[in-house]
Amino acid sequence: ASTTDATTTVLSTTGAAAAATNQVVLANNSALYFIARIVGTVTNGGDVKSWTIEGTIKRGNTAGTTALVGSTITNLIAANTGAASWTVAAAANTSLGCLQISVTGQAAVGIRWACEVQTVEATF
Repeated sequence: ASTTDATTTVLSTTGAAAAATNQVVLANNSALYFIARIVGTVTNGGDVKSWTIEGTIKRGNTAGTTALVGSTITNLIAANTGAASWTVAAAANTSLGCLQISVTGQAAVGIRWACEVQTVEATF
């Protein structure tokens, strides 16, 4: 994704709005451990900030039952001082039944974002 403001933006595999085809969608009756690695960088090679988010999410027999289990762990890996206000978050999307990773940039600053999500899934 690319941002130019301080509005929260959901990351997707396609750069488009969140949909069942571009998010980490859980199967019914499953649990998923995840670790996401996120980096944001100013498009002209300026400020940069990176994090990991680690957690567990589960889904019952419908998308509406999707929920994070406990708290996620967000680790700041590195940051320039100019990126101090940038943030990331993980959430459960109960409409799509998926894990959702969001970023928040900075007003009037062009930031390019990238994210890798690794998962381990168990179904029941």
